[in-house]
Amino acid sequence: MKMQRNPVKEKLAEGKPSIGTWISAGSPALVEILAATELEWLTMDMEHTAIDYTSLSGCLMAMRGTNTVPFVRVAWNDPALIKRALDIGALGVVVPTVQSVEEAENAVKASRYAPDGERGIGSARGVLAWGDDYYRRANDEIAVVCMIESARAVDEVDRIFEVPGIDIAFIGPNDLASSLGVPLGLDNRHSDHVQAVAHILEAAKKAGIPAGIHCSSGEEVGRRINQGFQWLPISSETRMVTAGFARELEIAHETVRDGTSESEAGESVTTY
Repeated sequence: MKMQRNPVKEKLAEGKPSIGTWISAGSPALVEILAATELEWLTMDMEHTAIDYTSLSGCLMAMRGTNTVPFVRVAWNDPALIKRALDIGALGVVVPTVQSVEEAENAVKASRYAPDGERGIGSARGVLAWGDDYYRRANDEIAVVCMIESARAVDEVDRIFEVPGIDIAFIGPNDLASSLGVPLGLDNRHSDHVQAVAHILEAAKKAGIPAGIHCSSGEEVGRRINQGFQWLPISSETRMVTAGFARELEIAHETVRDGTSESEAGESVTTY
């Protein structure tokens, strides 16, 4: 088996948007279900959840054989964490809190084999999942996502985006809001937040790097695509499940009459 092209990187290179979601619960069963939808990628979040390497491995195995691309957000910009996530089989790594040229360079080097980086050889599952030529092709197919989510990063963003090897510039809206000292929230409408997001997007376009931002809904995804964003997660699987059940429960309660059943109201009841 030979390694195939990363379809997400291909779409982004063509200037097209790519839509996925965040995985917080780390359930292989739920990941398997989502990988059968039209979502193009799933990001397993190891920064803010209880997902460990054992559950991560299960999630990645649940995606095998599908067209959905596995990304992993590591807990920190640490070569050991990045290497391990990739060795287990991730085809993209999301690196949080990149705030300087040096930090961007470190993220890229940790994700690439020599001569482009410093990643160590030893990914048995990479070969198993992606192909016999994994070590030769991985540098081209693995996506490096640098998160821009602080006021310091916004100030340095033009220089950060000059670093070769950054495949996606991704905005974390809540951490950015916290750093700017404005109220939290996805789809943040505070003027300072809007200005910072616009600056990051413009810098990414200038550097030829696809930009992404975490979105609260499909409606926001559509608006962000119109703005020029390309890599867009819709919320997370846990938030979508919660919102879905909350919506259906609300509908159920609204549908209930004032305690009078159809039979009591004299309406016919069909028995099956």
